[in-house]
Amino acid sequence: MSLGLSFYLNLVASIGGIFFFIYSLILIRKIKKLFPKGEVTKKWFLRELLIVIFLFGYIFNIIFNFFELTELITYMTAFVYLFGGVFVFIIIRLVQKTYVVILKESTNK
Repeated sequence: MSLGLSFYLNLVASIGGIFFFIYSLILIRKIKKLFPKGEVTKKWFLRELLIVIFLFGYIFNIIFNFFELTELITYMTAFVYLFGGVFVFIIIRLVQKTYVVILKESTNK
């Protein structure tokens, strides 16, 4: 087993992604504290769950690359593209709904 340049590039990118996901989880917890318990915080929970799934995906990516499980990496890449698109859509919808809630609250005061 020879760990070449592509393995180390993948390793660095995956570790970088893991740090961004961990920081994103910290930010989500801070955002949830800004809103009263209710609909908005429940919706942020789904985003939190998706980030945790992506986080584990990055960890498995490192493991699969280390053991050169290329077929599993191919399947995982397909799922990352699919769930990445779903994730972006869900985030954009949440931002839109959160902004509407903020606007309603600011006009009610």
